[in-house]
Amino acid sequence: MTLDKYEEELLQSVENDEWKSKNNREKRLKELQSYIKNQKKKAISIRVNENDIYELKKKALENSIPYQTIIQILIHQFASNKIKLDV
Repeated sequence: MTLDKYEEELLQSVENDEWKSKNNREKRLKELQSYIKNQKKKAISIRVNENDIYELKKKALENSIPYQTIIQILIHQFASNKIKLDV
């Protein structure tokens, strides 16, 4: 494979360890956390089969998270087309 002058210079600079990674992981994490924290939430009221709630709470307990969080995740995934319903 032949490289042009620019590509050769670029390759040489990489091989000479002249490139430094931009370590902004912490900054990005804080940005994402702020985004999540600032999302508006809306309380809703729904009627759910008693057995479904029982099973949902059981699964939530197994995963050490509140059952409301599972419901919130399911709604979000459906709303963003990550899951489909069998109706």
